[in-house]
Amino acid sequence: MSNYALVVIGYNRIPGMLRLLESIEHAEYENDQVTLIVSLDNCGDSGPEEAAKSFRWSHGEKIVRTFPERQGLRKHILSCGDYLKEYDAIAVLEDDLVVSPAFYDYMKQSVEFYKDHKEIAGISLYSHKLNVNRNLPFVPQPDAYDNFFMQFAQSWGQVWMKEQWFAFKDWYEKHVDEPVEAENVPEFVSSWPKTSWLKYHIKYCISENKYFVYPYHSLTTCYSDAGEHCKEANTIYQVPMIRKTGMKYRFCEDIKNGVCYDAFFERQGLGEVLNLQEAELCVDFYGTKGNRENRRFWITREKLPYKIIASYDFCMRPQECNVLEHISGDCIHLYDTKNSSTSEKKTIRENFRTITYYYNITARWREVLDYFVIRMKDRVKK
Repeated sequence: MSNYALVVIGYNRIPGMLRLLESIEHAEYENDQVTLIVSLDNCGDSGPEEAAKSFRWSHGEKIVRTFPERQGLRKHILSCGDYLKEYDAIAVLEDDLVVSPAFYDYMKQSVEFYKDHKEIAGISLYSHKLNVNRNLPFVPQPDAYDNFFMQFAQSWGQVWMKEQWFAFKDWYEKHVDEPVEAENVPEFVSSWPKTSWLKYHIKYCISENKYFVYPYHSLTTCYSDAGEHCKEANTIYQVPMIRKTGMKYRFCEDIKNGVCYDAFFERQGLGEVLNLQEAELCVDFYGTKGNRENRRFWITREKLPYKIIASYDFCMRPQECNVLEHISGDCIHLYDTKNSSTSEKKTIRENFRTITYYYNITARWREVLDYFVIRMKDRVKK
């Protein structure tokens, strides 16, 4: 019998917490008795605790935990991992989320499938539609399975499993005093404040070559309510959620046979397609890596002073399909960094084409660009 718990993380946002709790209450549990734990950091106000205690949970035991002193986000969330001493798996949900009616069904099936996989660090309930390192759209390559893999731990709805969590916790205690900054860690991640626990989990995935399991269709969505790390509410991380329950998910058994992305949201495994060693190739479609690991071959849309050994168009989606399908063009270049050459700067038209690609602007991009050029010339004349 499954021994799972749901952990809701709260501080001082009562409306958001109640919104999340309502969505959890109305999810499908197939008559399972599931423990709900509401863990509230000390905000100096009894309102959140009173609201949590008054909320009716009809699917099992409810526990409301508070602290006599302020913990801070990192310490608070990491302490919730200790519940795995009692449970086989927990879903951890912060109070700016809501869940799909199908989230628990997905949790049960994915945990049962991956609980003994040592290369898996956790299971995401959220599916990114945006590369958070660059705030550009992210589209994972569809596959025969219902999941892909990424070396990017999750905080907008995640499932921790007992063995995998305590492996991370052991690593964390050994490395917590070390800087997160590293050549293979995105600058956006390493720039997060000291209160972030997530950046350590991401570095753990990178350094230990672990992955999070990601669904193609999200089981949570994020409201980004105003709070500790968000000054104003926004909808930038809102994603569509699957609502159908009772599905039988098909998970990928072997990471080597799955679709994998690194912490920069860049596709892994392209070395084989390009007849190159993976360790010699920097894949940098989004332009956030800068080849900081000094790999010999560098594939990117940037204009660089190196010899071009292959070029591709920038029209297919996902973007790596331009390489996978060998679509020739003059937008994506594979460089040999051991051989220098001359390079030109990107033109305005090339930059505008990038915008039209990522944001699906339907008008003909040359006409749109010409329109803005004419308007700018008119303003200069005035």
